[in-house]
Amino acid sequence: MSARHAGAAPKGAGKGRGKKVAATNFLNYPRAGRKNPWRWIPSLRMIVGAMALFVLAGLGFAVWLYNDTEVPEPSDFALAQTSRVYFADGETEMGKFSEINRTELPADEIPDNVKQAVVASEDSSFYENRGVSPRGIVRAFVNNLQGGARQGGSTITMQYVERYYTGTETSYVGKAKEAVMALKADQELSKDEILSRYLNTIYFGRGAYGVQEASQAYFDKDASELTDAEAAPLVAVIPSPSTYDPANDLEGATQLWDRVITRQVAEEQMTPAEADALEFPKTVEPNSENSLGGTNGYLLSQVRNELIAEGFTEDEINTGGFTIVSTIDPAIQENTVQAVENLPEDRPENNRVGTVTMDPSTGAIRGMYGGADYVTQAQNDATQSRMQAGSIFKTFTLIAALEDGYPLDSRWDGNSPKTFRGGWTVKNFNDIDYGRVTLETATTNSINTAYAEANLEIGPERTQETAISLGLPEDTPGLDAESSNVLGSASPTVAEMAEVYGSIASGGVHRDSYVVQSVTRPDGSSRYEHETTETQGMDEEVAINATVALQGPPTQGSARDLQNVMGGRPVAGKTGTSERFRSAWFVGFTPRLVTAVGMFQPSADGTSEETLTPFGGEQNITGGTFPTQIWGDIMSTSLEGEEYLEFPEEVRLDNETQERSYVPPPTQEPEPTQAPEPTQEEPSEEPTTEEPTTEEPTTEEPTTEEPTTEEPTTEEPEPTEEPSSEEPPADEEPPADQPTEEPSADEQGGDEEADAGLPEVEDLLPGEGQGAGGGREGRAAAEKGTDCGRPLRAVPQPDPREGAPLDHGPSTVREPPHPPDGADRRLHGRRRRPERDLHRRLVRPCQARHARKPVEGLIARSARQAPADLLGPIGPAARTDRSAQCPARTLGRLSVRRVHAYRDMRQR
Repeated sequence: MSARHAGAAPKGAGKGRGKKVAATNFLNYPRAGRKNPWRWIPSLRMIVGAMALFVLAGLGFAVWLYNDTEVPEPSDFALAQTSRVYFADGETEMGKFSEINRTELPADEIPDNVKQAVVASEDSSFYENRGVSPRGIVRAFVNNLQGGARQGGSTITMQYVERYYTGTETSYVGKAKEAVMALKADQELSKDEILSRYLNTIYFGRGAYGVQEASQAYFDKDASELTDAEAAPLVAVIPSPSTYDPANDLEGATQLWDRVITRQVAEEQMTPAEADALEFPKTVEPNSENSLGGTNGYLLSQVRNELIAEGFTEDEINTGGFTIVSTIDPAIQENTVQAVENLPEDRPENNRVGTVTMDPSTGAIRGMYGGADYVTQAQNDATQSRMQAGSIFKTFTLIAALEDGYPLDSRWDGNSPKTFRGGWTVKNFNDIDYGRVTLETATTNSINTAYAEANLEIGPERTQETAISLGLPEDTPGLDAESSNVLGSASPTVAEMAEVYGSIASGGVHRDSYVVQSVTRPDGSSRYEHETTETQGMDEEVAINATVALQGPPTQGSARDLQNVMGGRPVAGKTGTSERFRSAWFVGFTPRLVTAVGMFQPSADGTSEETLTPFGGEQNITGGTFPTQIWGDIMSTSLEGEEYLEFPEEVRLDNETQERSYVPPPTQEPEPTQAPEPTQEEPSEEPTTEEPTTEEPTTEEPTTEEPTTEEPTTEEPEPTEEPSSEEPPADEEPPADQPTEEPSADEQGGDEEADAGLPEVEDLLPGEGQGAGGGREGRAAAEKGTDCGRPLRAVPQPDPREGAPLDHGPSTVREPPHPPDGADRRLHGRRRRPERDLHRRLVRPCQARHARKPVEGLIARSARQAPADLLGPIGPAARTDRSAQCPARTLGRLSVRRVHAYRDMRQR
């Protein structure tokens, strides 16, 4: 009974199982009538609806993207890629940045072997696809998901579009846009035209864009002459030109070349036998990119560096299609290059020269020489090479002294050697004594000891501060506040010194130097225009007086040869020679232009400087030799035909109120020494060292040193070596021993009557100038007799080239002409006086022991102590050793003619 009813169903149960439950919403989600978890699984209707929605949305986006994307004209973009640099005239092309070095070829002139190779290597389905390759896109997508090297699945058409419009794209969105443009380009252009444009624009390395320039860069031949073996390596380098260049990786390039040949065989473009017969071709050595060969390469490099400093990027410069106008004057640049080429033919190969010519009124660089060839030497000797400054640094001490109230006629001790506090010993070249000299004279003759004393007086930090305020970078190597900084221990560049001296030439206004005037876009709009910024580095009056002092070296000093080439134009400047003749400088200016010239010789490893190897008949290379010659050649030709402009006259500064505070330690007066014989060489100055030591900061001339012998001393009142053929005993004044102490008042007064009837003597004492600063220490020195009373000794005339003696003989001693009565010019930094006052100064007695001696006696004494052959009946008198002169430095300049003139004046 129970078994029979076991399978029976309740009444109505069959009807309930077959009845559907109504959906609660349009999507029927969650599904009605279903139990968990089935009610959460989407129905087929929902899945199909979602897929249809996505397809419609995708199609809509594709339609919008297709209609919104346009294919640009390829020629517009191609022309916008070449940036050209011009000289200041805007017409003469200096060069171009050759990443866009392209020569387009018509489609029928591109050889078939190149077309076949690129199709086999880059896109074997090129002639079948419609601009995109779905198979390639899927392959790249799968590869990227698997973590392989990122691929884009690009066809040749897509690569063509990438280079003409989108740029390099790796994102999926970018690739989608690129694919749409490829579809449109494929519809608008033939396959052969797309392939030709691609081969005309693709970058092959070595600065070559397009197959024609690539053929020249790799094989030095036209593309039409390429063989099958030569076409394959050009195609092989396309993925990464720099990496696969045979010059960089021959093995890798060979493997890629073999891959291209293998694919060509697979595409039946050649037979296996033809492929086996091919050998990897030999390529030529790569040339420097951007056409930087020769001297113009330094200019182009400087233009690029300045643009980058102004915010341009490398890619923008290389592909922006800019018209760049520089400040370089083509005529001045030609003169600059020629000036260096004019150097003697025996100039050593490792002798290096850098020059910069600048307009001080704007800061624009008008000419630059950084080297002979940028390809063989990329370092710019004008803007990058550094060399020790030497005496050109004295200009900063000169300016600082003027600013601190010391006028040009303030007096300083120019004797040599001289030991300062701290044991710092300084010598002049050849150890020449100059006596007490004005600041202006110290500049003209580049007197080390006088400038060392001035630097200690104002403080070495003032020299450093002045250099920085005039534009020298604070981080210049060797620029410090040590005592020796006045002697040029710092190592600036030539461009920096041109900029600094330009501040002096422009009346104290500092302007940064620059070489780029303007940058214009391809559409003619301005991308960049230089704007000059000015800062007042020093007062204009100080700059004027500094210019007055700096006119000494080019007229009477080490650079006086410029008088023969500048045609009377006023020139101001300073020579410099560093320690052991390791560098030589001349930095000078006219009212129109400033030019800096530096010469040095690097060591074999390029880490240090060597002594300049002599050449051109010069025994030592100094600032007064070839640097001055180069400067003159540049400036004389560059200013030819320009108006002559004069420098302003010296002005009296309102701040001339300072007095000397540094008093040198008393030293025992040295015994007279025999003067060195004159030599034919003319080194400009003694080289300087970088920091003060117990030794002299200057080195001796690297030639055989001329011996000096001390004059024998004796207790006899008369020197034993005095020639017996001198003046008759009747006229002879009893010789006096060298004074060792200041004469008493009685001694001075005893000769008071001897002055009766003599012309009136100036009130100005030796060692005291006209300015308010006045160098008043000179009066104290004179009263102590430290600079007077020593026997006068005849020596050769020191060469104005910073102290070297000349072998010109007495007949060539030149004196500046005496001005006529009332003439308005200065003599030795002082205001001019009438002729009668000049005679008074000429015969003015010394202070101390000689203060009251008759002038005739002084003349006689100087005559007895000078060699007889220097005192002819009417010729010029012997120059006397500056260490033995009266501080006024007049007695040693007397001649027999002047003595007679003075006596005639007294008789009248």
